Amino acid sequence: MRGAAALVLCACTGGAAAQLSGTLTGVSDYRYRGNTLTDREPAAQVGFTYDDPKGWYGGVFGSTVRLKPPGGRSSYFQAIGYGGYATRVAEGLSVEAGGDYSAFAEANELNYAELYLGAATERFNGRVYYSPRYFGESSSAVYGEINATQPLIDRVRLFLHLGYLSYRYESPYGLVPPRSEGTQRVFDGRVGVRIDCDPFQLEIAWVGVSNHAAAYLITGTTSPNGVVASLSLSF
Repeated sequence: MRGAAALVLCACTGGAAAQLSGTLTGVSDYRYRGNTLTDREPAAQVGFTYDDPKGWYGGVFGSTVRLKPPGGRSSYFQAIGYGGYATRVAEGLSVEAGGDYSAFAEANELNYAELYLGAATERFNGRVYYSPRYFGESSSAVYGEINATQPLIDRVRLFLHLGYLSYRYESPYGLVPPRSEGTQRVFDGRVGVRIDCDPFQLEIAWVGVSNHAAAYLITGTTSPNGVVASLSLSF
């Protein structure tokens, strides 16, 4: 989803053109904001994005998952729908606003919506997300991210991601008394290389997260820092 959004913003910085695109991806571990959503196992993913010449865009993303929330039902598939509007405000700079909704098969209590604002240049992009009820929690969450790319040699790019999540929780998933509540703050990062061999893209990255326990109390497993690989087919 993040890659599709970056493509939308880059399209705005480089000129408007209608585009319908898709990707098929296999990943060694589906890391969402630093945390594994597949119990550190491989996942299959698919995504479609439409970019309108007037700046509107929308898309869907789906991935296999392995979630085992305490006190909740397991889920094995996640679907995300998103849409928004992006426009160029200066030479080489675009801004956007939009929203997304994440749904989990067999575990509707984990569904949540977000609103976001973003900006992008040729090599940098960032977003701030707000969710009134994050991953089934009863209170709100804010997530911010910055992404950067740097060409190394022909067809090879270095990429960097930094993220910060802050959310409050109250007695998550009906756990036994005493009631547990507080604020969770989690930093995540990703650095790696992307090799473009049209129509395939290979990524190898190191992923780190400041809280190795599942940040959202949904996976029943830890998320140790480590190397993640992915292979995508674009069409």
